[in-house]
Amino acid sequence: MYVEKMIKKTIYILHKNGADSHYLGLMSLLDQENYTIKFREFSFFSMIFKSLINFKLSIIKKQLLNIIFFLSLVISKNKKIILGIAPYDAKLCVLMPFLKNHIVYYHTSWSCWDKSFQPKKIKNQNVLKLWKFFLEKKTKHIFTVTKKSRDQIINNYNVALLKTSVVFHSLDVAFNLGPQKKKEKNSFIYFGRIIREKGIDEILKYFKANNELKITFIGDGYLTERVQEAAKNYLNISYKPKIHNKIKLKKEIESFQFLILNSFKTKKWEELFGMSIIESMSQGIIPIATNHTGPAEIIQEKFGYLFNEGNLCKKIDQIIKLKDINEKMAIRNIEEASIYRAEKISEKWRAILN
Repeated sequence: MYVEKMIKKTIYILHKNGADSHYLGLMSLLDQENYTIKFREFSFFSMIFKSLINFKLSIIKKQLLNIIFFLSLVISKNKKIILGIAPYDAKLCVLMPFLKNHIVYYHTSWSCWDKSFQPKKIKNQNVLKLWKFFLEKKTKHIFTVTKKSRDQIINNYNVALLKTSVVFHSLDVAFNLGPQKKKEKNSFIYFGRIIREKGIDEILKYFKANNELKITFIGDGYLTERVQEAAKNYLNISYKPKIHNKIKLKKEIESFQFLILNSFKTKKWEELFGMSIIESMSQGIIPIATNHTGPAEIIQEKFGYLFNEGNLCKKIDQIIKLKDINEKMAIRNIEEASIYRAEKISEKWRAILN
């Protein structure tokens, strides 16, 4: 018996530089619905220039694919496109002519939409008018990473609640399996970018003064040498390069008792989610994080700790005195982290199929 093979439909993710890991939930949904997903970038001219300087042919090929995609937008209609672009970015003016004949969705993690705090400088009123049109009229649906982000858009624009969905970031399947190693008491882990905004200096200062507690840094960034130097001089401080493979990362972190995410807000950034938080929770690791938008929405008192910027040292001093509470938290963390599995987040993306 001959069965005709169904042709898969395509949904395009259009970002500045790509962000595949932010769409694990969507990928899970599309796998079930005969859709395929393709990632495209709109920063191809600057990327081609950089690749020519560095002689990276693979990047040039990738950007040529992006150029072909934009040319295809001119001669086609009704492609489903999820756009990820920073709030009030003037590049939207360039993108809109290409998107006018297509079905556009917006995906954002930004949590402030009253124009008081944004990553891109607002250049003029025309940009603001275009963004208002984009959010209120052009977008078919708006997907936000947090509830605060959704509420801010609804409160500042004429956007109906039914036109929005909160789609948290998802866990990689590597973290579906819980911890297989026993926790080491009073052990701390930080993994991510090793940069000033992550409060690296304050973390180092604390652990240099408290050598009975151990911390391991995993990652890279412009403060890496500072961490490596501390690791050479202090037995309780360790450093490991960034681990790209999620299975290896899971095995590396699962024996730690606490995660530290010591973020500091800048003029253009704050911690909007915190992938390391949900990855750690899945392994029964108790998160200790600055009360920025993302951590504050993920962490509740029963399975983690929040603190104000600059109060990390005081918070750790309080936490290490606790015993039974921390053990119970570890169990609750594993249960709570399950809501971030891709198969569960996938349902929150379902509006894209309507």
